Amino acid sequence: MKVVFAGGGTGGHLYPALAVADELSSRHGAFEALFVGTRRGIESRIVPGSGYSLELISSRGARGKGAVGKIVTGAMLAVGIIQSMRIIRRFRPDLVFGSGGYASVAAVSAAWITRKTVVIQEQNSIPGLANRTLAPMARRLYLGFEKAGRYFRKDAPVLVTGNPLRGSIKPGPDRNARGDFGLRADGHVLLVFGGSQGAMSLSRAAAGYLLGRTDVQAIVQTGENGYEEIRHRLAAAAGRVFVSPYIEEIGRAYAAADFALARAGALSVSELAAAGLPSVLVPYPHCADDHQTHNSSVLVDAGGAVMIEDSRLDAASLAAELDPMIDGPGVLGRMREALVPFQGKRAAAVIADDMERLAGGEAR
Repeated sequence: MKVVFAGGGTGGHLYPALAVADELSSRHGAFEALFVGTRRGIESRIVPGSGYSLELISSRGARGKGAVGKIVTGAMLAVGIIQSMRIIRRFRPDLVFGSGGYASVAAVSAAWITRKTVVIQEQNSIPGLANRTLAPMARRLYLGFEKAGRYFRKDAPVLVTGNPLRGSIKPGPDRNARGDFGLRADGHVLLVFGGSQGAMSLSRAAAGYLLGRTDVQAIVQTGENGYEEIRHRLAAAAGRVFVSPYIEEIGRAYAAADFALARAGALSVSELAAAGLPSVLVPYPHCADDHQTHNSSVLVDAGGAVMIEDSRLDAASLAAELDPMIDGPGVLGRMREALVPFQGKRAAAVIADDMERLAGGEAR
């Protein structure tokens, strides 16, 4: 079985594709995966380290561009489609898997032109522009959230699977994981992350909170741009705070933490739920269609998370949400219980099953 995985730019688009590739690889000794992405995306760094091949093409996003920018974007897309057609004809995949983002548009379009079977995975509760545009080309649409289905046509071939997650993400705390970050086994640990690129508003609010609440330890993923500033601000908390631009083994960070402060990207929300980690979610205010607010509502409505608007986030508003979790009897336990229904889903396996049927049956 041979599959081209197209998508990336951010971890939210890349990691679900990697999870499906890992599932298929575990089933088929002769399985071959080829990832297609761009040089600027996270895939250029992560995919080679995951053991899969990567081909780079020309592409960039269309949102927020002026007239000249859109012309340039269109030209880059045309080049990317031609590059992708050459890759597909050379690799000869059984299916092409699109996971969203601008990096997927050229490759999925090329797959449709060359009459390859296309499947698409949508992570968010409100589908992104790329997947809404590409959906008519797909034989199957795998949805991370059921409510995303209302944005596709009524007869669209949707399958609600949940988001495919990395195998390292498991429910429940592991005090032994704290040693990986140089933290004590006792006390409470806050995990702070804003996705693969970090989020300075989260890091700054967390720094202020941690300097005032000295009984809390923390793991803070800053992103490359904010690392030096936050490391300097938290120098007084050395010994109880781990600061890093990026955390490769995020599953260990989930296991080490008691609660989290995070953006509400689809993958982050799905991973927090699967890990059973109560959280304070801060939707990115400039994301397309405000989809992170809708993602947040899934966990907030269940009782496993609270939400703070980015404009209100500071050390004081964070304390108003975190302190009751720490000091209130049984609060964290009730929030963890609220997340149990989200756990145990095997989205990668369900998607792999369906892809095998498409590749081995009617799709051929």
